[in-house]
Amino acid sequence: MQLKPKAPRPTPANARRRLIAASCALLGAAARSQQANVAPADSGLLEDWSVDSALAYYHEDGRILAIEPVVNLAKVFADGQSLNFNGTFDSLSGSSPNGALTSHTAQTFASPSGKAKHAYTTAPGQLPVDPNYQDTRIAVGGNWTLPFTRVDQLSVGAKVSDEHDFFSVTVNASIAHDFNEKNTTLSFGISNEFDSLSPIGGAPVPGSDYALSQKNAGKTKDGVGALIGVTQVMTRNWLTEFNVSVDRFKGYLNDPYKITSIIDSAGNTTGYEFESRPDQRTRKSAYWENRVGWNQQLSTALSLRYMTDDWGVRSDTAQLHLRWTLSNRDRYIEPTLRWYRQTAADFYTPFILSATVPTTGFESSDSRLGAFHALTYGLKYAQKLPGLGSRAESEFSVRAEYYQQTFNERIATPAALQGLDLYPGLKAILVQVGWRF
Repeated sequence: MQLKPKAPRPTPANARRRLIAASCALLGAAARSQQANVAPADSGLLEDWSVDSALAYYHEDGRILAIEPVVNLAKVFADGQSLNFNGTFDSLSGSSPNGALTSHTAQTFASPSGKAKHAYTTAPGQLPVDPNYQDTRIAVGGNWTLPFTRVDQLSVGAKVSDEHDFFSVTVNASIAHDFNEKNTTLSFGISNEFDSLSPIGGAPVPGSDYALSQKNAGKTKDGVGALIGVTQVMTRNWLTEFNVSVDRFKGYLNDPYKITSIIDSAGNTTGYEFESRPDQRTRKSAYWENRVGWNQQLSTALSLRYMTDDWGVRSDTAQLHLRWTLSNRDRYIEPTLRWYRQTAADFYTPFILSATVPTTGFESSDSRLGAFHALTYGLKYAQKLPGLGSRAESEFSVRAEYYQQTFNERIATPAALQGLDLYPGLKAILVQVGWRF
């Protein structure tokens, strides 16, 4: 389990990267589970390390295209210590919604650079999206686990993420204690994250007029998190895990590239303003997972998660993995189903009614803060292959997933906006190819 839920990042790429990570996050766990089977070191550079790699292709319907390679290296030493390193590279391009409301008339906007040549026009009836969106990110991290008694171990780690308008550093530490003949493990962890934001063209003043382009220099935010959990061996074939976590972020939590439409009583767009979110957020969550091996061929993993925060967002997540090992035991298939639902933030609104009434407090039209539910269907196929060097075997896998998001609540709109798709939702596919050795 991760030390804490990943905090929302103030960039359009955040939702996409979370979806990709939902598949690629299995890399670390897979690598760790294979460490005990790594062959002794010899002349090969990586002979005493386990390597887990994957290449993910993610594509939203009419929006973002992403390519993400991931590599995880892990090693277990003779004294029980272990090292884990991982690296990720993101390349995203395509069209990203800017937050404005769909209209019966054409709308013209400027990309974040503000240059005239980057102006773009959205056709009547189309969702306003910035077609010039591009982003790349490089992230590297590591973790060191050190047993200091027969039943206690300490783990420390760090991660650095860098892109053209965002830099993040995270450090974490945790301690785990085994008892009850090592059938029960209690763990406690803490983390700290510091983010530096340098939005293209500057950071907009929250709630300011889009036409005036009031912007400041770069911004920062930071957060701390804590997690406490218990893992219990219930039977020879049943393992259960439960944990609770809390994290608190403060600073610039806006998405600097999101705006909200201002409309009059007839439904005509009269202007736009940059979104305004609170400068702090506290989240609490509970997570429960059960893994059961029913026989030599079938095993299942069912997880449930509940999250609530002081923005008014509450979410429920349920995910089921089935693994069916084929009779020759060198192949398996793994179907996956994930269901997600959340309520809207207190300040979420798809538009601001009437430019003559100044807004107070906070507002955002970012669909990621709206009320919606989503389903993800996935299927993985894995094949064992001959090993490299002195390794017994390697594994090649292919995973395909389909994601569909649907809005749950729709705010009443003026009659002039009837017939427009103001809540288009989201559809996406993800294909991941992996190799472990």
